[in-house]
Amino acid sequence: MRVGRLNLTVFSSALFCLGTVCATPSQALPQRPWYLAAFDRVLNLVHNDGNAALVQPKEADKKIEPVYVSRIAKEDGTITFKGDVPSDGDLKILQGVAAATSPSAAFADRSRLNANVPDRDAWLAAMTFALRQLGKLEHGVAQFRNGSIIIEGVTKSGDDFAAVQKKLNDERPKGLSLQTAVKPHDVHPFVWTAQLQPGSINLSGHVPSQQDRQLCDHAQNVFQNLRVNSSMEIAEGEPREWFDAAKASLDMLALLYTGNASLSDNVVRLEGIYSSPDGPAALKTYAQKLPAGFKLEPHILEPVARAPSSARAEDVSLAAQTAPASLNPASLNP
Repeated sequence: MRVGRLNLTVFSSALFCLGTVCATPSQALPQRPWYLAAFDRVLNLVHNDGNAALVQPKEADKKIEPVYVSRIAKEDGTITFKGDVPSDGDLKILQGVAAATSPSAAFADRSRLNANVPDRDAWLAAMTFALRQLGKLEHGVAQFRNGSIIIEGVTKSGDDFAAVQKKLNDERPKGLSLQTAVKPHDVHPFVWTAQLQPGSINLSGHVPSQQDRQLCDHAQNVFQNLRVNSSMEIAEGEPREWFDAAKASLDMLALLYTGNASLSDNVVRLEGIYSSPDGPAALKTYAQKLPAGFKLEPHILEPVARAPSSARAEDVSLAAQTAPASLNPASLNP
């Protein structure tokens, strides 16, 4: 055993030897040798230090702050309140907010009264904010816990996902800690379109979250001299490797003078007029770059000596659909 830098075994042995050497004949067998008394004092010191070490953590324990948790869930057309509510009056206020923000939803109360809310005004502001945000979602959950709130859910079909996310942060009450896990809605089929027109390339339809900007950048890189317009809507439900298939569709669309490329789940449709006689051979090369599981359906006309400047996309699509089979090779699919 050690006390600081002192080894008790070595210390006790040294005391015993010293006592044996220094003792006189008359002192050879005293009732209580001095070195044993010194050793007892050391043991008492160790014992007291050990007790102090055991008591110290208890004295350092801090008082645990009580947890105040409130929860609102919106699912299957019903808004359910759970957890702590300061008073019946506050519950009625929230019921009124729920009726205003989700008028078609039913209301279920599974809350419990707990007047020990740390800050009633902050709680009411947070719960009112949560109800307003849940009203914008198809379904979701909001949980308030000691001054912070977490909101999870899925946006409604047709809503702008980016706008919903922005409002969540813009409308947050001052001083409230907010965490969000909101996802775009699922769509089936997952449809996306790129339309090539003189002077511009227009992107529309569904696009996965955080891939809209990347797809616009790729389109600008492919069609460097054209303006890229986007009206894409963020959604979920895309097949695997969708982004690679969309980029390959833009690469193939660049082989056309005018036309459009569309993705409907795992099917790529390409319509229009080739910009050069080398277009069919180049298309076969690009078709091989489509991810596994995707199918190409081309409906493309051979290039004319001079492409008509007044050709409309509708005319091109109709002409491509009525073109001879030799102009729509099924062999393009790997």
